[in-house]
Amino acid sequence: MTHTSEPKPSMNADNLVDSIDYAKTVLDDNSATKCQSSAYSESYFDALYNDNTDPWQYQTRWYEKRKRDICLAILPQSQYNNTIELGCGNGVLSELLAKRCRALVSIDGNERAVQLAKERLAELSHVKVIQGVVPNRLLNLKEAIIEASPLSNDTPTIEPAFDLIVISEILYYLSPNDIDTVIAWTQQNLVIGGTLLCCHWRYAIDGFAMTGETVHQRLHHAFNFANNEKHHVAFNHQSQVIDDDFLLDIWQRSPSSVAMQENLI
Repeated sequence: MTHTSEPKPSMNADNLVDSIDYAKTVLDDNSATKCQSSAYSESYFDALYNDNTDPWQYQTRWYEKRKRDICLAILPQSQYNNTIELGCGNGVLSELLAKRCRALVSIDGNERAVQLAKERLAELSHVKVIQGVVPNRLLNLKEAIIEASPLSNDTPTIEPAFDLIVISEILYYLSPNDIDTVIAWTQQNLVIGGTLLCCHWRYAIDGFAMTGETVHQRLHHAFNFANNEKHHVAFNHQSQVIDDDFLLDIWQRSPSSVAMQENLI
């Protein structure tokens, strides 16, 4: 996924945000926006990566490996053509996603994280690592891909239309308005038959108003609303994992389950 980025809260049950309904989330949006600037918190991530190549210990924590394995196992297709990962961090998940897709774009806003991801993925010509703040970078994505690495004749063409979009541990760092921009972008750029994977830490994060709970409620509300609009191709909610520590949701832009895809039913 993009980077699976848990901050460092004290791990006790009191920190877990209770589930709340979407109506309360909407009412809280104004206060959330006041508490959380829509601007990317550059200093927050710079501090995390200061003299540290793996601030969330992706490479050593069993928690992180377990979560990556669950995310990869739950994907409804074995292989994808064009994949985009929002918030790739140092590229640990990117390296695994690269085995499941023909072309991968991984994005992160932090310069050091992008450098580390590029080093990790240097031998994989079908992977492009781009620095840019979400959602702004998504709005000029094609130009950014070309600028980051001009495509050669033997490199797969990456177009800003994807059959797998991975959004992991990033949306709670954004303002509610920016989250809505990302949601709208996924609705426009996930192809028919494509997969959207979203995974987020459930605990409160110091200095940020949104949480995994409120983020996933917002996602559910947006896709449920869009599915009621006749001109939209439905985002079908295919899978859900409600772990004590994280939420994982899979939407498929297709009515076919995995069993249906393989003609089992």
